[in-house]
Amino acid sequence: MRLINGIRTVMDRVVEVVCSVWLLVMVAMTCWQIISRYLLGAPSTYSEEFLRFSLVWVSMLSMAYVAGLRKHVAFTLFSDKVSIHWQHYWQILIELAFLAFAIFILVQGGYNATSITMNQVSPSLGLAMGYVYSALPLAGGILAVYSVLNCIDLLEKELRSDEEAPQDV
Repeated sequence: MRLINGIRTVMDRVVEVVCSVWLLVMVAMTCWQIISRYLLGAPSTYSEEFLRFSLVWVSMLSMAYVAGLRKHVAFTLFSDKVSIHWQHYWQILIELAFLAFAIFILVQGGYNATSITMNQVSPSLGLAMGYVYSALPLAGGILAVYSVLNCIDLLEKELRSDEEAPQDV
């Protein structure tokens, strides 16, 4: 269990730092865009495109991070109507759905999108669009690892609660 917590802690810190620094760079770039447009009278040609691509990356990494923390928006209509015992299984099922989404949509679909768009170049930055779309498989991989860690945590909690439950003799 200590290894799982260590992996989660390292992943949390790395994603937090990357997203925080990237967001700080985005704020600075937005300020530069305003200054260059209104004070210098020469709008920056690359800042808008950089910010648009950065928003994709920060959004995808943040989505994986928030889902990994299990702080995402949840629809609890069904899970609220079952017992605590079945809520654990419901939560595991949701994590398995996240895992399937991460692997089949984000990783596999993102890899296909990245491969297809690697020859397309963005107009201002001259960046291959595949690099922009590579946020999908990366976020999918992070989400998949978080989903596996969450499943292990939920299964361990369920096993612990079964051991603590009074046994009928």
